[in-house]
Amino acid sequence: MMTDKSFLDELRQIVIRRAAAMHLVDTMAFVSEVAERLEEDPVFGQFVPVEYSGVGSRNKRQLRVHGFTELDESDGTIGLVIGKWSDADAPETLTTAAMNQLSGWLENFVLEAVDSGLNERIAEANPAYELATQLGSLGKKINRIRLHIFTNQPLSQKFKEEVYGEVAGIPVERHIWDLQRLKSIYESSREREAVEIFLSDFGVGGIPCIEAVRTDNLRSFLCVIEGTLLADLFERYGSRLLEGNVRAFLGMKGGVNKGIRATIQDSPSLFFAYNNGIAATAADVTVENVDGRQLVTGLVDLQIVNGGQTTASILNARKKDRLSLSGVTVQMKLTEVNRDDAHDLIPKIAQYANTQNKVAVADFFANHPFHRKIEEISRRIQVPAKAGARVQSKWFYERSRGQFQNERLYLTKAKKDAFDLEYPTEQVINKTELAKYDGAWREKPHWVSLGAQKNFTKFAAQFSSNDPDVTESEYWNKVSPNYGESYYQQIVAVAILWKRTESIVSAGRGDWYEGDYRPQIVAYSLSLLFHSLRHSGNEFDLGQIWARQGIDGGLENCIRNLALAAQKAILNPPQGMTNVGEWSKKEACWEIIRQISVPCTQQLEQWCVGKEEYKKVKAEGKKLGMQDDGIVLQKTVYELSGGGYWLALLKWSKISEYVSPAERTLLVRASTAQGVMKINIEKDWRILLEIRKRCEDEGFRKG
Repeated sequence: MMTDKSFLDELRQIVIRRAAAMHLVDTMAFVSEVAERLEEDPVFGQFVPVEYSGVGSRNKRQLRVHGFTELDESDGTIGLVIGKWSDADAPETLTTAAMNQLSGWLENFVLEAVDSGLNERIAEANPAYELATQLGSLGKKINRIRLHIFTNQPLSQKFKEEVYGEVAGIPVERHIWDLQRLKSIYESSREREAVEIFLSDFGVGGIPCIEAVRTDNLRSFLCVIEGTLLADLFERYGSRLLEGNVRAFLGMKGGVNKGIRATIQDSPSLFFAYNNGIAATAADVTVENVDGRQLVTGLVDLQIVNGGQTTASILNARKKDRLSLSGVTVQMKLTEVNRDDAHDLIPKIAQYANTQNKVAVADFFANHPFHRKIEEISRRIQVPAKAGARVQSKWFYERSRGQFQNERLYLTKAKKDAFDLEYPTEQVINKTELAKYDGAWREKPHWVSLGAQKNFTKFAAQFSSNDPDVTESEYWNKVSPNYGESYYQQIVAVAILWKRTESIVSAGRGDWYEGDYRPQIVAYSLSLLFHSLRHSGNEFDLGQIWARQGIDGGLENCIRNLALAAQKAILNPPQGMTNVGEWSKKEACWEIIRQISVPCTQQLEQWCVGKEEYKKVKAEGKKLGMQDDGIVLQKTVYELSGGGYWLALLKWSKISEYVSPAERTLLVRASTAQGVMKINIEKDWRILLEIRKRCEDEGFRKG
């Protein structure tokens, strides 16, 4: 285990590097770093950086905020963020007084925004205007406000969160992300903290249940949960209880089911009969025998994977329509999944249980082969050699949040130095960043401006089959060659362009850059760059960027001009729209910006490649991708054979139920070293891996 002091030193280096790369003061670099790490935790969400400090309108109370998390459409929560960064070499305790001062500044911002028209005193170009406007317009319609305090100091008392009463009539909870809490998050491979629920805290003895299934990997229960308890749980924990993919789709769908409301109002006792119920998973389920009844009394990491709309609608019926939930009960299928199997099983449970929305991209959010493929390519492809460089470096693709830091965290100093040479900190791409780069490249800057998670959902849709006769697996096999080494090098090139554009924009602070909405400016600038060349019958030569691992002064000047033009259009929304953040999310914004004439066509000439030449390069990349896919398939089949997998599968007692005679013949050949070497047709490799997936879905595990 890493000590607090060593983690503090590691965190300081991360913040120093981020501050230098992004032209930020240490506090904002720290806030940005932690917010990025928490991005996929439902208690946090989509972060918007803000630098705002002011005073109240009447008693001159201090207001300060360093960012906010956008309104979560699925549970009606919003978050405010403030950071406290200490330069001390050793951990210094954060006092209760200092902690209360930080949360007080956030509370004052809320009070002024809701009750005193704070937005009218903030420049529209500042994201704080967007936050104040949202708080002022929504007011008490917000279900809960979360105050997030980030600090690299340990707390004087150990707690993770607390319900904090009300501010401006809105329920508030406070989350302190101190040194120990951050350390546990950085050391963990999980992308969110698990919620631990004791049902006695909600005034109930437990949830009646019957154990339906028990295997080595899971237990399943049939339960009946009171509508009041379900509403209480969702009101307290919100979308933290919704599996990520379900949360994304529920947020888009929105609204309250009228049928649910009518049943609660007119026939509450029939709710159980009318409603399909919910499906949920948990990492740990505590079951006790109470007076002869089996009751679920405790849950760790409860996730609703189907029935999010039912859950949200029940709470809304009580909270907004003020309906009684007395007599309302809901059937619940609850599956306990151990942590080792959670990444594989939960997306499948979500996919198969969910019927009201097509959740075919459930696997994409967790373990889709796209991520594994890009990860594998990133670990073997070196960047072109640079003059004087002793070690050829690589770009590191982060398939899961925090993967980069976790891989280097426990290395010895010598191994850490070697790791940093191979994978420099500035050469890391995570999956939401890749989606962002892809969006800018495909001229979807308005999608990118939706924020990391919503843009990622848009990006994921391109990997989902729209043909009911084509399975997700078949569709991926079809499109996979498009996402090989060529795609990887191009997306890295876009990443280089994006990072350089960020630096160009940041360096303009105090000159032409007004200091806010940098992600939107960067996305629109690059989309405009790609669009202008395509409009003239060319493509941007991303191969040059990959080869150079950088750009020249002429292109930098061109990007600066594009960014200046994009900023002007973004910060001047049409009449009737004052919210700059919302304007940048509209396709109409892109329709205006794409008409801008690029003033530096001469500087772009050397970065052009003709359409016909580009098509040849793309076709060659796809051909190479097909060859690479075949090699990977063959390698996987051979490795499974060498490890005795196919032989073990042949001995499985249920094999005849799920494998045809012809497939069994193929398995026999694959089970020996001599036989597997004679299997040289890609179709047969795919059949073998499909057999593997099918049998594992039905419970086969190699001993």
